[in-house]
Amino acid sequence: MRKITGIVRTYFQEHFSLLYFLPVALFTAILISLNYYLNFEEHYISYEPNNRKRFLLYCCMYLLSFGGAYVLYLFDKKSRAIVRNPKLWGLIIFTVLIFSFRWWFYQYNQLVYAHVPILYQNIVIKYIVNLSGFIWLFIPCWIYWFGVDRKQQPIYGFHAKGVVLRPYFMLVLMMIPLIMWAATQRDFLDTYPRVLHTGLAGNGWRNQLLNLGYELCYSVDFVNTEFFFRGFLILAFARFVGARAILPMCVFYVAIHFEKPLAETISSFFGGWLLGILAYETKSIYGGIIVHLGIALLMEIVALAAHMIHPI
Repeated sequence: MRKITGIVRTYFQEHFSLLYFLPVALFTAILISLNYYLNFEEHYISYEPNNRKRFLLYCCMYLLSFGGAYVLYLFDKKSRAIVRNPKLWGLIIFTVLIFSFRWWFYQYNQLVYAHVPILYQNIVIKYIVNLSGFIWLFIPCWIYWFGVDRKQQPIYGFHAKGVVLRPYFMLVLMMIPLIMWAATQRDFLDTYPRVLHTGLAGNGWRNQLLNLGYELCYSVDFVNTEFFFRGFLILAFARFVGARAILPMCVFYVAIHFEKPLAETISSFFGGWLLGILAYETKSIYGGIIVHLGIALLMEIVALAAHMIHPI
């Protein structure tokens, strides 16, 4: 743990700016409050029947959160110049477009409805959703890396030299009490375990195998998420803004949790901040993958146990 605390201490000594953090914290709090008060994403975006409008709304939401966080650097005199960099804004727009497209594109649903038996349609769609990040996020980011950064660094975050992983496993263990507390909350149990939302109940070997496959796809999506947020959004942007890439990533990361329980959304800011600091300083996402995936699987296990003890 001393390794991690040393990295965090270095970040606060060399890179932290209170003049930027305070506006970002207020901005994030406003975004969270508006979303949960209005149930904005679910009511106005997720089920919008007009495809073009739905894609545009996703772009607006993510550009507001991610681009807005960069605009707030105007509050910090030492960082104002970065806001005027057109290459930075080109990368921000590229990022918003590919991420919005990932959540907007669902035309594969029609193929599933046409060719998959009704009982298995829901889980097949969940397989596709969890694996689609590789196509719509990893591949475009890899293309950008190959064209721009391949001579400067390995593919964003896939770097293990000199990285000590043991402290990350300790961080996962430290989260167990908090997860067990969360398992007593109704909104948490309404969301987790995710495997209960596949629509495949019962103990038949086929259903259990399909549910296990879902958990594997769910895990792959966490690896891809860690690559995108702690890898691409920090290590690709660092060439323009250095450590200033960390907090805008956190705001964007909060925005993708808007349909999750409120406590999870709030904690995503601080969890993303810690993992972002570690990724920036180590140039590796392996520790983040351990923490992110470990916590996600613990949430599945603890929530499943809670449902078995007290079915809702």
